[in-house]
Amino acid sequence: MTRTPAAAGAVEEFVARLEDGAIGPVGGSRPLGVGDQPTAWLVQMAASLFAGQDSGSADAWARRLHAGLGRLGGQVPFRVVHDWHVRTVVPLLAQASVRCGADGEDQEGVRRLHSRALAGERVTEAEWAGALGPALGEVYRRAYPYADAHAAASAGAHAYAMDNDYGEERAAEFASVYAELNTDANARSFADANALANARALAAAFAAADEHALADAYPFAYVRACALAVAGAEGAGEEWTGRYRAACERLAYGLADSVGRVAS
Repeated sequence: MTRTPAAAGAVEEFVARLEDGAIGPVGGSRPLGVGDQPTAWLVQMAASLFAGQDSGSADAWARRLHAGLGRLGGQVPFRVVHDWHVRTVVPLLAQASVRCGADGEDQEGVRRLHSRALAGERVTEAEWAGALGPALGEVYRRAYPYADAHAAASAGAHAYAMDNDYGEERAAEFASVYAELNTDANARSFADANALANARALAAAFAAADEHALADAYPFAYVRACALAVAGAEGAGEEWTGRYRAACERLAYGLADSVGRVAS
């Protein structure tokens, strides 16, 4: 069935706005050409996931998401959040956890809560916070750019040592020890601080099924951290960009599937 010119214009505007990163202000949203304005959290996540994919995948995905939003009249029920986490986000994070030597149980604990909420059961804010704390700590540890930070710390320490007449052997030893201590400490601080702040914010939003609270929790940054964690667990090397794009694509298509499932 061929789209009418008006419908074609709407989807083109939707794709163009995502390409421009039209996430809107925190706590608000911008019209994306599908009836009423979509929920602000979805707008933020959609723009982040769009930016993370290659252009061909991003365009095809945006059109698929647009179709689902159209069937919902632009109004996205909060159960989409739970469905997406149960079917896509948490399984990917759990797989990443296992690949990195953990058992994935922290992530599975979060998935169980989303499953309960999706079934209509009330999950308290305390339950959410208790599960999200360790799970997000793991996500942010995986998302931290450890290799780049380590390399920068090592280079800086080596230059300092050589400027202070350590000699090549002692300078290399100093740089190695300094980089490891410095980067490990920074990675822990990054993970702990982000997990603490975001666990509280997401727990409140999930417990109340509050789309405005979720939008205020910077979901575009949260979904990027999830993609970074998944990509990082795949290993190191020159293909990091490809791994990150693949992670964004899997998260994105899972989100479109959840929107479509609710809309059907």
